[in-house]
Amino acid sequence: MVDNKINKQTFLYQFLIEPRYRIARHILLLAAVTVVSLNQNVYTFGARLEQLGNQVYLAGICTLISYFIVGYLHLYLLVPRLLLKKKYLVYILCSSVSVLLLILLRYVQEYWIFTSSGIPPVRGSYFNMVSILDSLSDYMLNMICITGISMTVLLKHWMTENQRVNQLERKQIQSEVDNLKEQVNPSLLFNTLNRTGVLSKSEPQKAADMVLRLSQLLRYQLYDGARDKVLLNSEINFQTHYLALEKFYSDTFDYQIVSDKALTGVLIPPLLLVPIIQYALKRTVKQEKRPSILLQADREGEEIHITCRFDDPTEPDMKELDSLKTRLELLYPDNYSLSVTQEKTTGTSTITLKMNTHGN
Repeated sequence: MVDNKINKQTFLYQFLIEPRYRIARHILLLAAVTVVSLNQNVYTFGARLEQLGNQVYLAGICTLISYFIVGYLHLYLLVPRLLLKKKYLVYILCSSVSVLLLILLRYVQEYWIFTSSGIPPVRGSYFNMVSILDSLSDYMLNMICITGISMTVLLKHWMTENQRVNQLERKQIQSEVDNLKEQVNPSLLFNTLNRTGVLSKSEPQKAADMVLRLSQLLRYQLYDGARDKVLLNSEINFQTHYLALEKFYSDTFDYQIVSDKALTGVLIPPLLLVPIIQYALKRTVKQEKRPSILLQADREGEEIHITCRFDDPTEPDMKELDSLKTRLELLYPDNYSLSVTQEKTTGTSTITLKMNTHGN
């Protein structure tokens, strides 16, 4: 599932991340550095190329090598050991020193080539205002080039980390779903089969109905539970079978499920409502009066509202819904709200889940 998602990424994403493009990335970097260094030499010696002869090519090679050294120094030393470890001041200092050394080396090389050839240098002085401004301009341009290399590495690092986080989130979500399956399956399966065995002789029709509902519940868990998204109506049907089986086993509560017709076609992650129902069932056991559970699903614009109202004289505890909240945070970041309220006068609690499924 993660591989399919990666395959759908843009070519730029693949070019920056995947190992198979590593050689191509280095070739592109070398080509860019070569162009910059040659441009520096053309700018410096262009007016006197014929007089300098082969020394221009020697200067070009030296400039190219110096740019390669500084570029790969940043790529393999400064960026991973300083920038990625958030040592920003040290990184800026080292980058500045490397660029200043690069400029100094170019000036020394320029001075040596002109003097060894007996040709007056282009610059009358290296310490006048024009030379200082030119040096400052060279410094800024080289820092921009170096920053470009650093930003490319940072972008690759960010993409790699983002991909790793997405994989971990998917694994965590799948772990939550598997955990829910384990919570629903063993006890309910044992209780249902035990109750079915008792009813098979005295009430065979009721026993057959229990087995049918159990098969539908298990089918949903095995097949639909393995998908990323399921129809909300299917999820509500699952809760209907789940509550019906619980009621068959222990007829100590009443329940009602109300679903809006506008919810047709709405997709949500599978088994999302199980923690809500389990919370309600846990809170309704051992009450003096016969408790009731109402599960209602509505739609308001792009928002889906899930409301579970049940008899509960005790104080609500949001910690019991932490696993659901964690899953919602991964699936619908900033697009959901989950709350538990209680009406003390009536002794009822309400779990309200609102989520915007449009962008997910």
